[in-house]
Amino acid sequence: MISAKPGKKARRRASPGLYLIKTGSAYLFQMRLPKKVAGGCKPLVRLGIGVIPKREARRIADLLAAIAREKFEQIEKAMDVGEFWPLMEEMLGGDVGDMDDDDRGKRAWLAVTMSLKSALYDIRYPAPLPTPEEERDFALMRGLVKIAQEKSRKDAGLEYDQEVGDHAELLAKRLIEKHDSKAVESSGPSFKSTQRRPGPITLREGITDTGQLTEVEKDRRFVERQQSDKPLFSEAADVYLQGRVTKKGKVNKDIETAQTRLNIFIELIGDHPLDTYSPTDLQAFINLMAFWPPNEKDRPADMPAHDIINSNRDRSKGVLALQTLRNGYIGVIKPVFRKGATEFECRNPIQGGMLAYPDMARRPVSAEPIAATKIETLFKTGVKSRYIDDVMLPLLGLLTGRRLGLLIHLTGSDIREKFDGVWVAEPNNVVNVGGTWTRVPIKTEESGRYFVLHNFLVEIGYVEWLRKQGDNFAFPQLMKLADPSRSASSYMRRLYDRAGIKGSAGERFHSLRNIFIGETREMEEVGGRERRMQAGHAIGGDEHDQYGWKTLTEKQARIIAKLPLNPEIDFSMFRGLDFDRLAKARRRPDEECL
Repeated sequence: MISAKPGKKARRRASPGLYLIKTGSAYLFQMRLPKKVAGGCKPLVRLGIGVIPKREARRIADLLAAIAREKFEQIEKAMDVGEFWPLMEEMLGGDVGDMDDDDRGKRAWLAVTMSLKSALYDIRYPAPLPTPEEERDFALMRGLVKIAQEKSRKDAGLEYDQEVGDHAELLAKRLIEKHDSKAVESSGPSFKSTQRRPGPITLREGITDTGQLTEVEKDRRFVERQQSDKPLFSEAADVYLQGRVTKKGKVNKDIETAQTRLNIFIELIGDHPLDTYSPTDLQAFINLMAFWPPNEKDRPADMPAHDIINSNRDRSKGVLALQTLRNGYIGVIKPVFRKGATEFECRNPIQGGMLAYPDMARRPVSAEPIAATKIETLFKTGVKSRYIDDVMLPLLGLLTGRRLGLLIHLTGSDIREKFDGVWVAEPNNVVNVGGTWTRVPIKTEESGRYFVLHNFLVEIGYVEWLRKQGDNFAFPQLMKLADPSRSASSYMRRLYDRAGIKGSAGERFHSLRNIFIGETREMEEVGGRERRMQAGHAIGGDEHDQYGWKTLTEKQARIIAKLPLNPEIDFSMFRGLDFDRLAKARRRPDEECL
């Protein structure tokens, strides 16, 4: 190091060591993610360890580094066989099939960070060792679950462990007898074994008839729980919902849906003190909801939840989609525990549990490419409509690469001439809808930066018409509805159906966005950095890519504004449209989305 004082050498500050940095008096763990795992997004994971002695910080950093390296290896192996992204969907929600490499990299970074945060908590607050009795019970449950899994795989015609699956009943019987005999040895001669009915038994009957229901199979409403002075789950749910109302400024349909689903959880699992739940309760809820009818008509309001489930044990009324179960139900229950742990100063009791979702749940379908002939048919169907959203939203999706939820919130004041002859849209993060300020669904900071409007939109007069709207919305009738984003999605599905694009569930509005990203990826004149900025994605790349402007330059914007249109699609149908007439047209009540 350089010293300002001549003749004296500056003291070299001692480094905390590998994977450890110090800011002030606090230590932080820091580790770079492999390129294969993180892509170009946030290659560093940083966790605050706290103001602790250096030796203890060193110990924790070494443990976290070992866990991280093992996690990287697991992720890379899972990525090679295509199992990693479904795991990310389960952990964090969302359809990864609709994401590009940068968004996937960001999700991988978040998953690793969450995993290490959980590990850090376990290092600081290690769980007590189980008692011998608890360890025997755990061993029994693990064994029975293993036997049941192999038996189920055999019955389903899948690959299975023949030694286990072919002798499931006998193995289950021996496992239970072994557990009972050890319990006798530890509890003394007063132990009485549970009587079993005579006759042949199946694996399922063997487990049930001996009284050895696994914890997840028990009625969780009546399971004995520890004493607690913490509030009930219902009280924590009230706090969580009130927080959402305060943030939104009103009670909307999403909040009402969340309230309904939280009440179903209480009805099925019971209303207990917040810190007395466990991951087993969530798994039991998932197992029950595997029989929950997806259609509201099959769920009478006056019928108890257990009766509704029992009425669909044969799944004749359908099954929930995996995304609905994972994100819609579990996705609203988990935040109550997280919020409650903070509000009521207790540990999150469901943290760290691995949940299994039913194989029968309908899996999400990723967006798929749409043929040029189908896109032209879609455009023609939209132009024949009386409504401006049917006419312009598909075109905007194809030419801008932006999400539907952001496009419908555009106003005239968002449009400006950034460079001479180059028009851009820069969405505001909040807008006034019906007298209430509402947050625009901008997913990331990058999504809120300006994007280029193609010159074709200028040629057909749409940009000029937009500018004249001032603070009014580009899709005014749509924005008058209770949930504009959900209604817009529903209207687009109807438009696709009318256009005959319904042979594949993967051909939807998001496909247009993917087409823009995919086609520009093949153009030499459009670099990856520029493509990401136009689509609203993180810049990504290495550290060098992080330098420079965070928005498109004039040269880059001009290239995107002049991108060639697909010659296989007839765009002339958009010329001569009366945008004022289209914007004033209102749907009849029977056409509107509920």
